[in-house]
Amino acid sequence: MGDRNVEGRVALVTGAASGIGAATARALVAAGAKVALVDLKDDVREVAESLGAQAVPVVLDLLDEDSAKSAVSATIDAFGGLDAVVNSAGILETMSIEELTRESYDRVMNINVKAPLFLTQAALAHLGPGASIVFIASGNAVLASPNGSVYAASKGALVSLVKGLAADLAPRGIRVNAISPGPIVTPMLSAALADPAVKESIERGVPAGRLGTPEEVASLAVYLISDVASFVHGASIAIDGGTTAVWSPAAPGPGME
Repeated sequence: MGDRNVEGRVALVTGAASGIGAATARALVAAGAKVALVDLKDDVREVAESLGAQAVPVVLDLLDEDSAKSAVSATIDAFGGLDAVVNSAGILETMSIEELTRESYDRVMNINVKAPLFLTQAALAHLGPGASIVFIASGNAVLASPNGSVYAASKGALVSLVKGLAADLAPRGIRVNAISPGPIVTPMLSAALADPAVKESIERGVPAGRLGTPEEVASLAVYLISDVASFVHGASIAIDGGTTAVWSPAAPGPGME
């Protein structure tokens, strides 16, 4: 089945300036991979610099029409190939249905679904047998939070997209999987977690009794890219402390990942 390492492989990770994306880039480099860190924020340069010669920053907006091809080209130019894509970039916006606008709907769906889909499309010409594509979905794909209907819809779309892509790409030997994190301590949830009462409420809703860390999610991403996961395909794997498995009277909070 192979070793649980990714020595010498080349990965492209989006949302790599912070949170799960940054943790995944660090974990991949630690496991021997070379990584292109893609993000809209200039902070990604500092993260990449801290990882040395095995990492390169790519600063661009994945919503721009040509950005997907640019991100892939930058990766190929830096490392000569591409073996894995981790679609981690995303946004969480909460609003009531009355507050929802067409603009806010488009923003969430474009960033959370459209951008990773077309980045994956751009990468396919360079991915061969044994390649792995990972989408960071969310527990909110199956367990909604108050005022988070569009976010939940976007993450549910990713889970369905993974199944479709898995069917399409299996004949090429390319695996596609989703990771569905629960409440993870990331900048995405930082505002909510700053309120001790809200933090306590979220923790009460997690059977494991605590929030998860980006590093725990990153470890799962490395596993899915490695040969150990060669028979894992079309899956959506929860890493949420039991949040989506066990009913809890506690409010699920403002969002999962």
